[in-house]
Amino acid sequence: MAAYFDEVKAQLKDGKAAFLVIIFTLARLIYGWAWVESGLHKIAWFSDGKLNSSGKIGSLITNIAGEKVTNFDPLYINKAFAWIAQNVFLSIPGVTDTLVVILEILVGVFMILGFRIFWTALIAMFMNLQFLAGGSFNNFGYIWTNLAMLKFARYAELLGVDGFLRSKQNR
Repeated sequence: MAAYFDEVKAQLKDGKAAFLVIIFTLARLIYGWAWVESGLHKIAWFSDGKLNSSGKIGSLITNIAGEKVTNFDPLYINKAFAWIAQNVFLSIPGVTDTLVVILEILVGVFMILGFRIFWTALIAMFMNLQFLAGGSFNNFGYIWTNLAMLKFARYAELLGVDGFLRSKQNR
């Protein structure tokens, strides 16, 4: 543990690194808590008898594969994902609801712990883009936060589980 603290102190001597570590550690804690809260609020999905994600997935399909947007889709990304949403996610709505709740909580916990920030932000980006494609623009800041976490993951992780694990590997 002392070696980890020594390594952190050494890295924080660089002013730019110290600034980025502080900013991204605080950001990931706040961001992580927002994900945990979002997932915890959805735990009611398990007992409300509804298929909660179905409506949002239907909107996503309309928004990314409707006539107005399929005119320019040279790689067929919209059509392919709309097909996946229609034939996979909508065919197992109970599983989809469960995955949403579990992944939101896991993204939050991993962010709070500073564990695998790059991969966690990538999963968060995937979920946020689906939400955005479904017509909800209230997570616009999340998308920019994901991009920042993808770029600066090593700073966000320094004061976290991955920073500790990296220090053990360097010995």
